[in-house]
Amino acid sequence: MAKKENQRYVTPDGEARAAVAAKTTRLRALRLAKEAEDRDAALRAAAEKLAKAEPRRRVRAPHPAVTPG
Repeated sequence: MAKKENQRYVTPDGEARAAVAAKTTRLRALRLAKEAEDRDAALRAAAEKLAKAEPRRRVRAPHPAVTPG
């Protein structure tokens, strides 16, 4: 029967942790920038759509006829 070899978890050294932290920071900054850009684009598109639309006229709804009863 073959023995199972257990892999040991090796804690990363300071340089590896710093590299991972820098990578995470860069990716987070890129994601936040993309979200802000997407939000701005959506707001611009909504503003353009609103500007193109004709103003709506408000018309009072007719009251239902009341029958004496």
